Order: sequence, then structure tokens, then C-alpha cells
Amino acid sequence: MLMKASSATLALLGALIAPVHADQAECEKTVRALLYPWDENKPGLERNRFGEIKQTIDGTKMGGFSLQTPAGSLFFDQDKNPVSLSFTTGETFWSPDKGKSWKLSNANSKEVMEAEYAKLRKQADEATNITCEYGITFEAKTVNHYSVDFIVEGNGDKAHQEFWVDAETGFGWRDIFHSTGSADVYIEGNYQPAPDMILPPKPEF
Repeated sequence: MLMKASSATLALLGALIAPVHADQAECEKTVRALLYPWDENKPGLERNRFGEIKQTIDGTKMGGFSLQTPAGSLFFDQDKNPVSLSFTTGETFWSPDKGKSWKLSNANSKEVMEAEYAKLRKQADEATNITCEYGITFEAKTVNHYSVDFIVEGNGDKAHQEFWVDAETGFGWRDIFHSTGSADVYIEGNYQPAPDMILPPKPEF
């Protein structure tokens, strides 16, 4: 016999279901902020991190190391020689002499950078298949694991990204990126805190 649920029963069901929706909403907010960590998503505590980068493009493997800071990034070759320097303001430089000097390779205008950041925000806002696993073990550390799919603005490639973030400090120990379409691109980064490492001063140009 079908019985009509009492108001008390419905209230209990609502109390049980509501946290699930709230948790998913918080999960999606966190992941979208990882995809677009600027403006209102800017981390409360910003850290320098240094790590090995492994990259494969259409089967061709490359590698190196990267220092990432709130102001920009410095890329090193496999022998840890500085080769590329970029700033969040848009300027990119390359070094012909292992970091002793720098030459401008690109000076994006403010308008170009604003357009690029708008693309990144759109990717984050429209991302799908967002999942969060909390308190898992990764290399003897307790981390939260995040996974997300999105479309790369500009070329329409499908992309998948994952993050391994320290459950207590919010530090990103590892992330992977995989896109398919115009090229098959896989990038893996494994990082350590680098509080004493800084970017070279921005070269004059």
C-alpha cells in the first residue's frame, strides 16, 4: 500500500539530501578556482613551487623543471639551466646563455592578456565532470584529489585536468593536463615548496 510521506519524513529526507548538493557545489567552486586562480579566486596564501615537468606532444617526449610564483614562472631544461622566463603581465623572455642574459620573445599587450584571462575564466566556468576526493593518501601525504574536463578556448580541444592538493595547507603537489584534438598533449608536474627561490628581475626591453 502506497503511503503518503509525513511532513516529518520529508523534512528528514531534505536534511539528508541537502548536504550532498552543498558538498558538490563547494567541490565545483574549488575546482573552478584551481582552473582560474585570479581575481576573486586568488589564493589567500600564495606559494612558490619548483618541480619536474614531463611533457609529451604527439608521442614526442620532453622534460625540464619549472619554478612557479604568483608573479610568473621560470622554466629550466633537463640540466636545470634557465631557458624561458614569463610574467603574468604578459612578457616572455628566452635565454641564449643559461640565464646570464634574457631576450624578449613576446610582449603581449594589456588587451591581449585580458582576452587570454577571459578565455581561462570561460574554461573554468563551463568545465564539466568535476569530482573531488578528500583526505586520500598520495606519497605519504594527505591530499584532496580533484578532476575536471573542459574545452580549450581558441582551438576547441577536449581537455582533462587533475590536481593533488595538500588537504591542510592547500599546496599543489602534483597536477596533470591531457588534451586531444589538434594535438595529443600530456603534461605532468610534480612539485615541492620553494620559498627561497625567486624569479630574475624583469629584463629591460
